[in-house]
Amino acid sequence: MQSEKPTDAAEPTSDAPPSFDTMTPPLSSSSLASIGVVLSQTMTDKYPSLPPPTPVQSASIPLLLTNKDVAVQALTGSGKTLAYVIPTIELILRRTTPLKSSQISSLIITPTRELASQVHSIVKVFADGSGIVNEPILCIGGEGTTAKTDLEKFGMFKSDVMVGTPGRVHDILTRYSTVDVRELDLLVLDEADTLLSMGFEVQVSGILKRLPQMRRTGLFSATMTRGVKELSRAGLRNPVFVNVNVQNENSKEKTSNTPSSLTNYYVVCPMLEKLSRLSAFLLDHADEKVIVFFLTCTAVDFFGNAIKEILGGKMNYVEALHGKMNQKRRENCLKRYKESGGGALLCTDVAARGLDVDDISWVVQFDAPVDPSSFVHRVGRAARAGKVGKSLVFLSNEEEAYVDFLKLRKVPIEELSGEEQCLLDMMDEAGTEAGMEAGAIDDGDETTTSTKTVTATKTITKENKIRNILPMVKALVLSDRDYLEKGTKAFTSFIRAYKEHQCSFIFRFASLDLGELATAFCLLRLPKMPELKDSHSELSFKAAGPEVNIHGIKFKDKHREKARQARLATELAAGGKNAKQVKAEIKKAEKLQKQKKYIEDQKAKGRNVNKKRGKNAQIHDEWDELAKEERLHKKLRKGKITKEEYKRLMRGDEKKGGGGGELDSDEDFDDDLSM
Repeated sequence: MQSEKPTDAAEPTSDAPPSFDTMTPPLSSSSLASIGVVLSQTMTDKYPSLPPPTPVQSASIPLLLTNKDVAVQALTGSGKTLAYVIPTIELILRRTTPLKSSQISSLIITPTRELASQVHSIVKVFADGSGIVNEPILCIGGEGTTAKTDLEKFGMFKSDVMVGTPGRVHDILTRYSTVDVRELDLLVLDEADTLLSMGFEVQVSGILKRLPQMRRTGLFSATMTRGVKELSRAGLRNPVFVNVNVQNENSKEKTSNTPSSLTNYYVVCPMLEKLSRLSAFLLDHADEKVIVFFLTCTAVDFFGNAIKEILGGKMNYVEALHGKMNQKRRENCLKRYKESGGGALLCTDVAARGLDVDDISWVVQFDAPVDPSSFVHRVGRAARAGKVGKSLVFLSNEEEAYVDFLKLRKVPIEELSGEEQCLLDMMDEAGTEAGMEAGAIDDGDETTTSTKTVTATKTITKENKIRNILPMVKALVLSDRDYLEKGTKAFTSFIRAYKEHQCSFIFRFASLDLGELATAFCLLRLPKMPELKDSHSELSFKAAGPEVNIHGIKFKDKHREKARQARLATELAAGGKNAKQVKAEIKKAEKLQKQKKYIEDQKAKGRNVNKKRGKNAQIHDEWDELAKEERLHKKLRKGKITKEEYKRLMRGDEKKGGGGGELDSDEDFDDDLSM
């Protein structure tokens, strides 16, 4: 039951209004007309009059129209947006005195630009359908827009409703006096938990101070965190808490935190198999709309480009989206995805909140989110507005306890079964290597070294087994320096994000196999970073041999390669320890490559390259080995190297950090965890 006590939770009563036209207080004919137009375009079921409101709409709309503040917790896809858009329009229509050109009736704040743009478009449609002349204003950051340009549009539109992000709205209200908020009827804080988790608490508090106390406030969120409850106490007056739960008949739990039309699955597999299994899954669902979530922006860039290159021939559409992209690219990316008939959107949590895309069949989580509450938001991209959807999360063997954790948080989840291609056995090492070396792809009787697939199904599955595509990705790394750098940045940002997991008792950094992880990211050598300092000698990672000239791997982009060569020449000319090391590595790689070519030539001439070396050559080798041992022993005695380093160098392994061909740990890797 509903209660005006701020500590009680309200649930929709059994006698909730069956339709919008029977709500109390009643909606105006203009509002009902706009509801009918908008919902009839989006609802698949046909109704004799208006479609019925969802439970969250039935509970929230009457409260907001009777001067109540509400704090609403409801599942993603449950209709929260219309639960505050309809009152926004209705309050404008009910005004007895018109607003002045500088005054606004409603202010709607969302955490991301994409969500703000989406809400703005919905408000605009309802305003047009209700006969409201003044166009709502959208105030968000991004390239080409400033607070002044937004205010110029506001003066031109004479807007009654402002929709925006907290940073831009705070800027407009605190630095300028153009917008008059004294007649504000309604403030909406959408995705309130995200507003706080993204660090907008200061901006939200500043906005609240500028607004009149006699107003209605609606706070909407899919999860009611401690911060959201504190915000409701500070920004709402005697609020009614509305909690809309889902009764799940198929689950042992009475209630569920995900829609009943959504089925959640998980797959447990080694890290080295995740990318191959994901690729097999995407090909199996090439004609459906799929969203794939990664942990960091750099992972989206690296794996996104690799998947486009390897699977592009068989996928209708593959697009990458993350918070480091400029606003125009993000908008165009979302537009193309919405208009596509099927394909994959690879993204970070920038797409996890509030975005409404029709007909998403699957939500795949390549990495579990840092914030466990984001799991519900991610999977909520599917099964919206009562539609059927599915989700899948990949977990390593050490992360399997996450399944029990989700069940405790009322998220029903089961192991994936059936005939899904991603569940097939992986080919053994011999089968993987055959025809795959240097990115070779099996295509009938021919073998090509191109990384583009002609028949992508043969690339990923063969003889009812999944092929390992990591050699293909490694071939891309060896052929284009862009992949080399993106892979290294993705690896380092993943490690730093993994350490920030809020479920650190499950996602334990100490249990993370960094060597296997480096192999999964197709690194040639390990980068220099503090996390690898102590465990370097014990990692199960096979670095590229000295015959691989990392400094010789070029960018396919000629302009970038020209700039890199200029920087490298300047560095070598300046001299110093790093320059000497680079020169030595290049010289050694060239020498080994010449030796390899000589051996191949000798084999082609039918000569025995394994013939026993002469006695003098063997004596020289022994003296070189003794000299090396003596040098290392002196360094050990003087404390310049540790015992582990001494043993490793005696075995012939490379120096710690993998040489000068990689990035340093203090470089800015742009590892935005949630965006």
